Amino acid sequence: MNKVFTSAILTFIIALMYTTVYAQAHSGIGLGLGVNIPFASGYSPGVDVNIQGNIRLSHAFALVPAIGVKQIKGDNAIIHEGPLGYSTYTRGDLGGVSLAFSGKYYFAQQWSASAGIVGIINADRSSSGGTLVLGYQVPLDNQNAVEFSLNGSVLKWSRTSGSNTVPVAGLRIAYNFNFRR
Repeated sequence: MNKVFTSAILTFIIALMYTTVYAQAHSGIGLGLGVNIPFASGYSPGVDVNIQGNIRLSHAFALVPAIGVKQIKGDNAIIHEGPLGYSTYTRGDLGGVSLAFSGKYYFAQQWSASAGIVGIINADRSSSGGTLVLGYQVPLDNQNAVEFSLNGSVLKWSRTSGSNTVPVAGLRIAYNFNFRR
């Protein structure tokens, strides 16, 4: 299954590279709100809010730095690890301040794909991982747009007694204000 997923992603990226682009990367800023669904036992859906920049590099490419707050709820179960249960932790909430940096490629007039890195920091644990996003932008006028995006992340959470990996899928809506018409 992992090879099939990797092959599909690589095929998608190669297809994007050979597509004729009539796209419009703009420099701007946006405010987004999203829902996150973790695919690991003991965690329930959460929300995120972020501010994202869009730094135009060409007609088809942009850099997207983002900062926000992400929340993924844990069931607060006590987990015992190791052969004799010598390592114990509570499966708590995984949220915190999120920092992300990705590259965005506009492969059609309103469609984009991006890939990047994401990190989440809170008081007792931190996370790092990668993210893939597929977005659709609805222009409201020459400077305003609403962007809908489907994203997937794999987050590796670290704590004092070990770490665990949590895959997360999300849906986000963002209001974007472009600096130029």
